[in-house]
Formats: sequence, C-alpha cells, structure tokens
Amino acid sequence: MERRRTSRLVWARRATQTAFLLLFLILFLGAAGQSIDRPGRGVKLFFEIDPLAALATWLASHALPAGMLLALATLAVTFLAGRWFCGWACPFGTLHHFCASLRRRGGAAQHGSGAYSPWQKSKYYLLAACLGGALAGVNLAGWLDPICFFFRSLATSIYPAFQDAVTRVFSWIYDADPGIGPARLTALSEPVYAFLRSHALAARQPQYFGNVPIAALLAGALALNFLRPRFWCRFLCPLGALLGVAGKNPLVRLEHSAEACNDCRLCQSDCQGGANPNAAWKPAECLYCFNCQSACPNAAIHIARPAAWLRGFFRPPKSERLDLGRRRVLTYGAAGLSAAFVFHTQPLGRARSFHAGLVRPPGALPEDAFLSACLRCGECMKVCPTNAIQPAALEPGLEGVWTPVLKMTLGYCEYECTLCGQVCPSGAIRPMEVAAKQSTRIGIAYVDRGRCLPYAFARPCVVCEEHCPTPKKAIWLEETRLATPAGSVAVKQPHVDPDLCIGCGVCENKCVVKGDPAIRVSSAGETRNPRNRVWLQ
Repeated sequence: MERRRTSRLVWARRATQTAFLLLFLILFLGAAGQSIDRPGRGVKLFFEIDPLAALATWLASHALPAGMLLALATLAVTFLAGRWFCGWACPFGTLHHFCASLRRRGGAAQHGSGAYSPWQKSKYYLLAACLGGALAGVNLAGWLDPICFFFRSLATSIYPAFQDAVTRVFSWIYDADPGIGPARLTALSEPVYAFLRSHALAARQPQYFGNVPIAALLAGALALNFLRPRFWCRFLCPLGALLGVAGKNPLVRLEHSAEACNDCRLCQSDCQGGANPNAAWKPAECLYCFNCQSACPNAAIHIARPAAWLRGFFRPPKSERLDLGRRRVLTYGAAGLSAAFVFHTQPLGRARSFHAGLVRPPGALPEDAFLSACLRCGECMKVCPTNAIQPAALEPGLEGVWTPVLKMTLGYCEYECTLCGQVCPSGAIRPMEVAAKQSTRIGIAYVDRGRCLPYAFARPCVVCEEHCPTPKKAIWLEETRLATPAGSVAVKQPHVDPDLCIGCGVCENKCVVKGDPAIRVSSAGETRNPRNRVWLQ
C-alpha cells in the first residue's frame, strides 16, 4: 500500500519547530547586545522555560530566579499534552529531527529503527544522577541539558567559525583578481556584508579556549542520529527524561485501531521517539511528531476522542506505564550524590583553595554558591563585548569545567559594561548597576618586574598606566634612574595601588610584552571571597 499524504498535524509541527528554532537563533544573535549596558530583549527565554535548568538550579543552590518560574508553564502543558516541548519547541531536538530525516532520505534507515529499546531508560537514570548530585550542591545538569548544550556549542564553536568564514569569503571578494571584475562583485557583496555586520556578526572575531572539544561533542551528538533517529532525545537527554516523567500519563493520547492495522510497521519506522505507536504505545517516549499518523496507509492511528482521553488519563493501560525500577532510580541517584561528594574534595573549587587565574565575572556569587548555580550555558561568554569571558578548563576543578572565567590575554572587563549579570539565567552572576560594578573587585593586578620593560630592561613604557580606566588611576608611576652600559637613564616604573585596582585586566590586555604580560591579574583580593586575599587588613 502507498503511504498517505503528509498530514496537517505534521505540517503544523514542522512550522512550529522552524519558528522556535528561528526564535532561538534570533535571541542568540540578540545576546550580542546593542550596547554595553543593555542586551537584546528576551535572550534568556529558552533557559527560563527549561524545567530541568530550573529544577537543578533550585536543588543545588536553594534559590530560583523569578524568570525561571516560566518553566512551570512548560511542565503544566507537558502534564496535559505529553512531551510536546521535545517534538514541537526544543531547538536542539529540531536539529536532531532534521539530521534523522537526512538519514531516512539517504536510504540508510532500517526497518524497525524507530522501535522502542529498553536502553531508552538510560536518560531517566542520567536524570536521577544529575538530580542526586544537585541535592549535594553540584549542578551538572548544564553539561547535558539540551538548551545549555546547544547554546554553549553555538556560542563558543559554531558562531565564531561562521563569522570567520563570512569574513574570509567577503575579504576574498574584496581582494579578488581584477580579471573577474572586483568592482562588480563588491557592489553586490557590500550591502550583504553591511547587513550581516549590523545583525549577525560580532564587533570583533570571537575566539574561545576549548572550542574544538565542544564542537566535537556537538558533531558526535548529531552523528548519532545516523545510528538511531533522535539518538540524543531517546537515550541521553535528561530534559526529555524529566518531561517524560511529567507527561507519562497525558490527557492528549494516541489511539491505535487494531482492526484497521495490517502490521506494515511503517508507523514504527517513522517514529522519532521510539514510542511503539503500532503496539504498546509509550506516552513517556512519544514526541507527538505525528509521523506515525502520516505514515499509516490505513488511518489506523489517530488522536483519541475526548472520552478516551479521560478514560486513559485516569486508568492508563499497564503497557503504557513508565516502569523504571525503583531500585535502579535510587541507585543512580545515590551515584550522583556520591559523585558530588567526590567533587567536593577536590583541592580546587568550593573555596577550599584558590587558583590565581580563576577570575570570575563581576557579580559572580562566592565560589561555592557560584558552582551550585552556574548552568555552563555560555550566555555570559556570548554577550561579553571584549571576548574576555571564556569556558574554564580545570582551574576550578572538574566540577567547574565550562563555567565562565576571564582570560585577560584575549579581552578585559569593560569598565562600563554589566551585560554578563543581566543575561545570566540562573543568578550565578548577579545583575548589577554600573556604579556597583565599578566598585566590585574581581582581582588585583601585579607587576612582574622580571618582564616589565622599565624594570628589567630600563626601557620607557607607560602603557598600563595610560589604559587604566579607574577615575583615580590604580596604577601610578615612580620616576627613577637606572644604570645601563650606555649610562644612567630615567624611566617611570609602574606600581599598583591595591585599594584602587578592581582587576579589570585592561592593563594586562594592553601590555606590550606578549606571551606572559608583564602585568597580570590575579584573583587574590576579589570582593566576592574575603578569604582570597594576599594581605591582612
């Protein structure tokens, strides 16, 4: 039998997926901000409607930003309509859906690849481990949360590569050989490039440490769709698991007519969630993509009538129930809890010892609370106008991988900027007024006299003092004479006033000594942690 034509529900789902993905990308570009004191509107929306981000933040930090209460709306609709968010709204899910469709079009799909697998329970156990760790204050949900994963990958890997590619293409057009008519090409390309500069490209080429591993993880997650459709959503996604638990017995239900079914299993091969639409339907796995309804040549699958909704809602068949095994859930939850205590005993992080290079953005909570609240989403990294905020490696310990840290060799903390606190969805970086930010110390600069030109080589240099942004210069110069083979010379040697320095890093970034600059910012003296200091007072 021939397949039926694509149903209206499938076209509605595709349109909705496209709209949500475009909205996500528009808000992503808006995170660049139009000024250093006001980001684009709504840039936190997808994080605020993410129930996993809200739950993990609340369990780990015992606090929840007001904006994240929007996640309750997502849960409410899921309770009634199942995993609608996964199938209709999640931008990362849409990307997986697209990759899975490429697999099918390429002829690589195997009969039964859409069938349910017991391994799909693994995402629920990952969720139990994440929530178990959160109970001990370790918020690791951001590593696997699809919104955080996707945004972080775009911000630190895909978007910088996109900007570099665009810049190189238009540079090639501008510098093209006269034989192919560069003037004509430029006349066509310049309006396009001007539009991209105004709406899509950052003011400067962004660069991030660790961007290659992050890109590799994204590529690997997408490549798994060629093994099983929406592999991530089926087997790994903790947000999908949370929504599966919330929507395990939805009001809106699929109904299968055994009389009309000829067991062709076309619905199963097209199922994106592995929900067994032709047999024992599993609502906790169903993404409501309605591919099964379109694929069925006999119209054997349809949305149940209201009377069946209520009957199934109050008395679901045993085959539809989500059976995870209480002991297994408790075991994985205990494993996450135990791992959290292992993280707590690392030498770095959790305010037990301090890393000089671990300079957090202004407004960051004390380290213990910061690690509990941070989602590692990359919002602050994307919005930073100087590219100073970078994903951390092991400076804060394993628990703090991909949390934001300032690298002054790449950028500096702009004196008038408060964007990072405004876009942080979890409250790990508090929003601050400009005046409060300018009085917040994130570290203190110190002069390396073995590398500083006036000290080590008797050469004049006042670059650090000239660029210091504080109203009363935190760097002052002492004029002195030094002996050289050619005789004595007068130089101005820089000194740092620790009472005025806020650790913004402009001096380090502008230092003419490359490699290890002759003046560097240490986290010592940061306002957020009075114990991290280098002198008694």
